[in-house]
Amino acid sequence: MAEKKAWKGKTGGGNFGQQCLFFYFKHGSITLSYILLSVVIFFYLIVNYKATKNIFFYFNKRQKYSLLKSLISTYQNYYLFGKTLIDKFAIFAGKRDAYVVEKIGNEHYFEAVNNPDKGAILLNSHVGSAEIVGYLSSQRIKKNNVIGYGFEAPTMQGFRTKIMNEQNINMIRVVDSFSHIFEVNNALKNAELMTMAGDRIYEGSKKLSFQFLGALADFPIAPFQLAVKMKIPMLSLFVMQEGSKKYRSYVFKIEVENLEAYSPQQQIELLMQEYVTRLEIMMKKYPLQWYNFHKFWN
Repeated sequence: MAEKKAWKGKTGGGNFGQQCLFFYFKHGSITLSYILLSVVIFFYLIVNYKATKNIFFYFNKRQKYSLLKSLISTYQNYYLFGKTLIDKFAIFAGKRDAYVVEKIGNEHYFEAVNNPDKGAILLNSHVGSAEIVGYLSSQRIKKNNVIGYGFEAPTMQGFRTKIMNEQNINMIRVVDSFSHIFEVNNALKNAELMTMAGDRIYEGSKKLSFQFLGALADFPIAPFQLAVKMKIPMLSLFVMQEGSKKYRSYVFKIEVENLEAYSPQQQIELLMQEYVTRLEIMMKKYPLQWYNFHKFWN
């Protein structure tokens, strides 16, 4: 059986390629890029064979699609993912006004923002495009700290840092398994927001397995452990494509009734199960927007 590799966290294209994309989107057409993408996708389906195989497996085995529907859905999945990359670079290039975000459950987010005494953990995932909403929305009340990747090309790091600073977002870069822990703890002690992935395992991270779309999959313990230890609220964020240049964001509370009645370990497991259940619901609603291209299930 193939070994399940830990996520390294790096956007493709390299420094030069990313600079070229930035230049194009500063002067070129977003719609034309979508059209070109629909053709280029065939090349990536072949070149990224392992990722293609994993996505096909997801549709065929986890969503129970037929072989034909799985093939078509794999193409559609790549196309939608490519659109999110186009949109991201277009926003980097200053075209934020071209995009619309409909917000559902945003009151939960602002409840956490307006609480001066407690921080909160906001869990994103690789379902949809949560990063997009960070570039299109802002609030000046409470700093939002985001786990980032220390292995990105300088161009990508520069784009992200610039736009995040404008949006009151601080990026905490992960260089190794423990480099970011001190900053994360400090942010939460200062009653700030902490955004991190709820479905990504880093090398050396602790994890638990849960039934997810009919099979066992691993999820990281750390975010839930922090929430239980520091007694802070947790939210889940999903940002989904709804059409050309249009997104819909969902914010849900991750909570369990009478949570304090359970032991700390039970609290962690119950919160994790609540998150996994919510993730599964969103995947059934938006099956084409699953962007975990590595081997996910055990």
